[in-house]
Amino acid sequence: MLKVVSQFRNYITMEPMEYKKTARRIFEMQCEICKALAHPLRLAIVDRLSIQEAAAADLIAGLEISKANLSKHMSLLVHSGIVEPRRDGRQIFYRLTDPEIHQACAIMRSILYRRLKKGEKLASAIRPVSVPPSNVS
Repeated sequence: MLKVVSQFRNYITMEPMEYKKTARRIFEMQCEICKALAHPLRLAIVDRLSIQEAAAADLIAGLEISKANLSKHMSLLVHSGIVEPRRDGRQIFYRLTDPEIHQACAIMRSILYRRLKKGEKLASAIRPVSVPPSNVS
């Protein structure tokens, strides 16, 4: 929390143009993280890695995907800084760089859950309408 407050104070002392440039760059960086997470399989990988680091072979088996498919998705996650690899002999292990990534995903799931529940309430409030049979032959 203290780190966030000190960063906020830095924004307050910036000139308006400098603030705009800095804010834009931060938003661009946030977009890169969101783009990297914008696939169900990559979200499943993040969810799995939130428990503990995992070997590539374990991810392939657990997610039931091919080695090539895992490689493609891990490359994107590593490049975006969400996941980092560690080699141990012939095996590659992956781990989240920041646990907050999983927390951010959990927050999104919580929002989604509330929206679905709200939709469920709306759907249950609608009474089924009986439709007379069509006379089309």
